[in-house]
Amino acid sequence: MLLLKCFCCAVIEDTWHYFMHRLLHHKRIYKYIHKVHHEFQAPFGMEAEYAHPAETIILGTGFFIGILLLCDHVFFLWAWVAFRLIETIDVHSGYYVPLNPLNFIPFYCGSRHHDFHHMNFNGNYASTFTWWDKLFGTDSQYNAYMERKKKLKKKAE
Repeated sequence: MLLLKCFCCAVIEDTWHYFMHRLLHHKRIYKYIHKVHHEFQAPFGMEAEYAHPAETIILGTGFFIGILLLCDHVFFLWAWVAFRLIETIDVHSGYYVPLNPLNFIPFYCGSRHHDFHHMNFNGNYASTFTWWDKLFGTDSQYNAYMERKKKLKKKAE
C-alpha cells in the first residue's frame, strides 16, 4: 500500500510539475522566476533546490497535493519525502548510473532526460515520468539529440 500511495503521489506531483514547469518557461515569465534555476547548465544534486522563492512555492505545491489527498500516517509522509528528495537529486546529479533502482521505474525521466533540459532550456519539463513530454511532443528535441548521439557512437565503432 505504501508503494502504491507513493506512486500515486509521484503521478500527481509529476502532472502538476509538468504543466507548471512548462508555464514557467513561457517567454513572459521565464526571466523573472525560472531563469534562476537555469543558471546551472550542468546540474548537480544540490542545485536541484536552487530556485526563485516563487518557483519553490509554485512547483512545491504539486508535492503537497498528494499528501493532502493520501496521507493518513506520518510513516507515509516520510516515505514520500524521502522518495521525492532522492528522485530530485538523482535527476539533477549529472550522472546516469545504470543500476540505479529508480531506472527500473517505467517511464522514469532520469538524469539524461533532465540534463538535456538544462542544456537546451526547452522541452523535457516532467519531474519524474516521461509520459507528459511524450504526449505533448515536448521531448522531440531530446529524442533527435539522442538519435544523433547514437549515430555518432555507431560511426566511431
